[in-house]
Amino acid sequence: MPEQPPKKKDFWDIIQALGPAIIAATVGLVGGMYNHQQAQLTKASEMREVYTKIMTERESSDNAIRAKMFEMLFNAMFAKGAMATNKDDFNTIKQRVMFLDVLSRNFDTVDIRPLFEDLDSELTKLVYSDNQYSAQERGQYFAMRAELRRIGKNLSLKQLNALASLPGTIVKRIIVIQDKDGGLQAISDEAGQNAAEDPIPIEIKAESIQDGMVEISLEYKKAKASDQGFKAPAFMITFYDLPYIDNSVIDKDMRVGVVLTKYVSTSDLERFRDQLDRKLIRDYEDLRDGGITQYAELRIIKFPAKYTGHRDRPYLSEILDDLVEGNDKSHGQTAVAR
Repeated sequence: MPEQPPKKKDFWDIIQALGPAIIAATVGLVGGMYNHQQAQLTKASEMREVYTKIMTERESSDNAIRAKMFEMLFNAMFAKGAMATNKDDFNTIKQRVMFLDVLSRNFDTVDIRPLFEDLDSELTKLVYSDNQYSAQERGQYFAMRAELRRIGKNLSLKQLNALASLPGTIVKRIIVIQDKDGGLQAISDEAGQNAAEDPIPIEIKAESIQDGMVEISLEYKKAKASDQGFKAPAFMITFYDLPYIDNSVIDKDMRVGVVLTKYVSTSDLERFRDQLDRKLIRDYEDLRDGGITQYAELRIIKFPAKYTGHRDRPYLSEILDDLVEGNDKSHGQTAVAR
């Protein structure tokens, strides 16, 4: 029987013969890729752990230093001598102003308003005690009070600018003036306001103004329209109101804070002219010539109510509602994806 010539292998025969090698190579390749991916994930996880550890230790160290510094400053401020009966001693008061400046620079979220207002009140008494001190001494106290108010204003503006960066936030200037007849009015400065933005639905009314303090009432237009017996709450605003802390929830989606950024009494022009720079003197003279006796500038800021202030504690019901709402949204997105 003649010998059959060998059958020529076609493509599928070659594939069948090489199949185990291809499978082995594929498994090796996939395994290598998986191992590489796992190594990258492990490396990224380790890097995150190292970063978290560094940041945690840094934050812990910073908090420890700040706590120690806070303790030292308060101990020094309330030590014997700093708060003694001779509160009108110039150097003692100057030291207290310095302490408050350091506190405001390093602990801007701590409510130190009572310390500011107490010292401001003491300085005001010294400034206008005509019979007890010379004109030069009263001028020094006037300059020191101006420095204290500058520190308070800078702190409040720092917080105001931080809040202004939040989406949906609006800041508006309000001018309060008192004329020589005692008439008082609050004027809203609309210059520079974006017409496309929602206005602040708050009307500010000036109730009184005196020596760095402005009493105002905040009238929520929506509440007034729905409640004929609505009475607007009144507040006394000073240079030491902090919008992080001194704000009010007006509605479920809105918080409002007010800060004082400028105060001028034209009666101080002649009495303390030597303590004023040229620009301030021109401002005082322009106001006096216009028949204005007292002038103040306020900033009102409207920002989201969901912002939690440093003294606010969210209610458990609010946390649960947010969690339920978040879960509902995630389930809805999953259903849409499917």
